[in-house]
Amino acid sequence: MVANLLLPKEYHWPSDCAHPRQAPGCDGRPHGAERRLRARDQQGRHLTSSQLRALFALDGKDAVPAGQLARAADLNPATITAMLDSLARNGIIERHADPDDRRVILVSLTEAGQDLMAERRARWFALWHEHLGDLSPEELDFAVDVIRRVLA
Repeated sequence: MVANLLLPKEYHWPSDCAHPRQAPGCDGRPHGAERRLRARDQQGRHLTSSQLRALFALDGKDAVPAGQLARAADLNPATITAMLDSLARNGIIERHADPDDRRVILVSLTEAGQDLMAERRARWFALWHEHLGDLSPEELDFAVDVIRRVLA
């Protein structure tokens, strides 16, 4: 779904939509087109689409509760724990207890994780421009409107 893709900052998003992931009808989960785009980007990489969804939920934030990452990655709590173990072993994330609630585990990107996400974002923006860069803001707005109607 176009409304769920990671859009370049200079893209003119429809005025009634504060952020691509907040588009009406968008449940925050990646849809077929986004999965295919990310899978193409993943070839030869060691991160799963679930790991990437969790990492994008972390991107640009100081720390996010593990439960929120589980929802963002569409995983159950047991699965997110194993996934976070793997990401921590690879130096991509770090975990620590919430100072206000010790029951909550906060997760944040390491410097290596931030670099990884910046590199991924740059490649996805290049793909975005390659495939949709010749469309005008009006054409993109029209496409988003059609997708919203289909999903309604």
